[in-house]
Amino acid sequence: RDFEPLMDRVKDVIKVYWSLGFIAFGGPTAHIGIFQDHLVRFHHWLKEDLFLELFALGQGLPGPTSTQLLISTAATHGGVLGGSIAFLMWSLPGFIVLTTASLFLYGIIDPSNPPIWLLGVPPAAVALIFKAFYGFAQKLDTLGVALAM
Repeated sequence: RDFEPLMDRVKDVIKVYWSLGFIAFGGPTAHIGIFQDHLVRFHHWLKEDLFLELFALGQGLPGPTSTQLLISTAATHGGVLGGSIAFLMWSLPGFIVLTTASLFLYGIIDPSNPPIWLLGVPPAAVALIFKAFYGFAQKLDTLGVALAM
């Protein structure tokens, strides 16, 4: 893929991170699992070892690790321009959806009696976090300690 023209790779970044932005919930740990699934396993943009190196590097930098990983994985594929655009593509869908939903729901939901369909959101977020933890544990835990938990 490195032989593709830069603008084609930037277009790839836009497509992938825009769609990922719509499923970006569950917090940074879940985001890292989503990145690993899509960028390593599905799109094959990165090898597992490079992904783990970028993850380790992101943990050493100030700021949220998932944001560091977002920008570095996109920059690996689409250069600095791709990394910058990926941040916007990742953030914008969530901003649009959450702003629209909050404006719509503001006047119709009673906080003391939330609708049943909102009760499934926290368990879904926990499931995403567990999936990310499990994926890392399988790759990094040579003693089997994490999987036994």
